[in-house]
Amino acid sequence: MSSGYQEQLDQIMGQLAEHSNRLLETQQRLAKETVKVTSKDRSITVVMGTQGNVREIKFHDDTYRSKAPAELGRVLVELLERARAEAAEKVNAAVAPMAGFGEELRGSLIGGTDQHRMMNEVRQKMWPQGGPGAGHGRRTAGEDEGDD
Repeated sequence: MSSGYQEQLDQIMGQLAEHSNRLLETQQRLAKETVKVTSKDRSITVVMGTQGNVREIKFHDDTYRSKAPAELGRVLVELLERARAEAAEKVNAAVAPMAGFGEELRGSLIGGTDQHRMMNEVRQKMWPQGGPGAGHGRRTAGEDEGDD
């Protein structure tokens, strides 16, 4: 193995280890974080972890007692859904900076974006219709659908 190739491989392995560590740290941090949503009348609060686990449901006063069972159920479902959506947003925001690492890695393995662009141009020239077999499975106007 040439030393240039080994250096590139060592660099990629270092990047992979660094990315793995960042993912683990993010996962550990998110496991501790929560979101909190409160009903419009401020009588109920739901606390949910970023992994979708309900940590707490707080009834702040006796207002919930005056709600019909179906109404109380709707309020709780609404709060749980809002909390789940906020937790998902929090997770997406935390992992968004790490998105694209695989594409970067792939790009470095094939020698960078210039080579990737060049290969795409070659594919387009060789298979302008989208590649070998792109037209298979289509029927023409004169074909009978029962003749397959």
